[in-house]
Amino acid sequence: MKLSPKLIDGFLAAPAREHSAALIFGADGGLVRERAGKIVKAFLGKDAGDQFAKIEFSESEILADPSKLSDELSAFSMMSPRRVIIIRDAGNKLSKIVESAIEFFNKDTYLILTADELDSKSSLRAFCEKSPKFAAFACYKDEMRDVQSVIRAKLEESGIRAEREVVDYLASQLGSDRYVTYQELEKVILYAGDKKTINLKDAENLVGYNQETKLDDLINAVADKNLAALEKNLTQNIREGVSPILYLRALQRYFGRLYDIRAKMAGGQSADMVVAGLRPPVFFKQVPILTRHANGWSAENIVKALKILISAELSCKSSDIPALPASSRKLLQITQVR
Repeated sequence: MKLSPKLIDGFLAAPAREHSAALIFGADGGLVRERAGKIVKAFLGKDAGDQFAKIEFSESEILADPSKLSDELSAFSMMSPRRVIIIRDAGNKLSKIVESAIEFFNKDTYLILTADELDSKSSLRAFCEKSPKFAAFACYKDEMRDVQSVIRAKLEESGIRAEREVVDYLASQLGSDRYVTYQELEKVILYAGDKKTINLKDAENLVGYNQETKLDDLINAVADKNLAALEKNLTQNIREGVSPILYLRALQRYFGRLYDIRAKMAGGQSADMVVAGLRPPVFFKQVPILTRHANGWSAENIVKALKILISAELSCKSSDIPALPASSRKLLQITQVR
């Protein structure tokens, strides 16, 4: 059964009420793990920490011995009244095995499948969304308002005071992965210590170069067509092991946003008006930069840049040319767009 977003929290509180298994998938691996953990705690209760009550397998382990899943589902444990079986990195190759194991599902054993992105054509996703035994739902990157809610809740829980601009800044830096978000917030809370407050300067120093938004300087260098800044920031990201796919997709999103702004400007609004009206609001330090880029790039040139970025990603995935040189050349090409 496919769960809509509004039903997920209720399901996590009582996962066995209507289902015997769950498929949790999506781009936010941290949120996938968090929600799988909530199911384990809700189903096992006080035995959630019992090593005999939770059994984990990788997809490859099940594929190597397809009968293992049925055997584990039908097994009886004298050590724990309830058991959870987790299969990590599940994919379409498991579809037939999971389908054949349905008859072994029972009220004392819960099956959890975790996976990365599964598109609408995925056989595993299709089966689980149709099966009444399964609850199937996706974990996408948090929207800005969701990230802000997570941040406020975590800070309030620890008695930390933070101005709105601090929460907005943290939200702009976090959110691509729920686990990373929590880890970074723990760092902020630890830093706040007994003073129980955090200011914008502190927040910038603590998480200013976290995950995707640490690519802001690289993105700005490309959009400004600043070759010196591009070389400097590209070198830094390469040194830190940032995947070319990550910064190429970040650039695609940024130029996609510029295109949307230019489309509204074509209706008679100025760049300042459009940027000021964006929701969620743009972090105040980025407002003049985004406005400058919106004024400096025509819709036609934005389309050219997007085509180059898409071509760069395809080259990284399919070309014999190493990803770093392939992506670097394409970024230089964007700076030459006229």
